[in-house]
Amino acid sequence: METRLATIEDKQAVLNLLEELSDEVNEKIGSSTKGDVVKIGNNIFEEIINRTDTHIFLAIENNEVVGLATFYLLPNIRHNWHRGHIEDFIIGKKMRGSGIGSKLIETIKDFCKQNNIKVFKLDSANELRDAHNFYRKNGGRQTEQMFRFDI
Repeated sequence: METRLATIEDKQAVLNLLEELSDEVNEKIGSSTKGDVVKIGNNIFEEIINRTDTHIFLAIENNEVVGLATFYLLPNIRHNWHRGHIEDFIIGKKMRGSGIGSKLIETIKDFCKQNNIKVFKLDSANELRDAHNFYRKNGGRQTEQMFRFDI
């Protein structure tokens, strides 16, 4: 298994995996909405991979994208540093429990160390308890609550 940053050639695989995540979250929260990430994500994908403050980390197994994390660098005035934020983290259902997610977290930690990023945070839907246990197992601590404002 290898980890690397996404390129334009990974677009379809990334969008497919993000749609799997969207469908899974919607199912867990009781929404009948089906994801349309593949349809709507094209432009944002290209923006993300072309920026220097956003990255998509990939986990690759047998030349297939089996996991990913979308990572954003955010400047923080109060602490005078940049912190990371993971918006999406998914390991494909067939590959869960194989250590790939832990390897992806380690890759992100290494990236942060190399770039003097002291902390990264992520948010996770309340209903994703298995994911919460995974994050704790890999060194994450629940430190705050997140609130959403729909506009």
